[in-house]
Amino acid sequence: MELLGEKKANAVAIYARVSSRDQKDDLERQMEYLRKQVEGKYEKVYGIKDIASGIKEGRKGLLKLIELAQLRKIKAIYITYPDRLTRFGFDYFVEFFKTLGVQVVAVNGKELKEPERELVEDLIAILTSFAGKLYGMRANKIKRMVKELKDEG
Repeated sequence: MELLGEKKANAVAIYARVSSRDQKDDLERQMEYLRKQVEGKYEKVYGIKDIASGIKEGRKGLLKLIELAQLRKIKAIYITYPDRLTRFGFDYFVEFFKTLGVQVVAVNGKELKEPERELVEDLIAILTSFAGKLYGMRANKIKRMVKELKDEG
């Protein structure tokens, strides 16, 4: 909505996220793919990325997206898949950003997974997050636990 000649931003944010540092190559691939999706369409593109669990609330990149939206600096957020923005509650984020005039665009749509696989991935994400919080486990211990869970699943 434009008030008193307020100009709507012709800028977007591209947002990529991976869960761990050993996935940095995937993070860069996501960013490059998203850059190509918006190339030449907007005056400004904010590139934002996170290396953190999709269920962690205080991710710096996610907080930056919220700030940009609140300041009316962007009109859309581009992500590769919904779970890159958040592991749970994606539709809530879409509605929240919509109230700020910001569209959330998952360029690859919803990744089709077998329900069992999606449930196992969600459970692993929850266990990893809680294990890290409760026990202050080091990253390699968490990875080992996740690998064991995946091997059993």
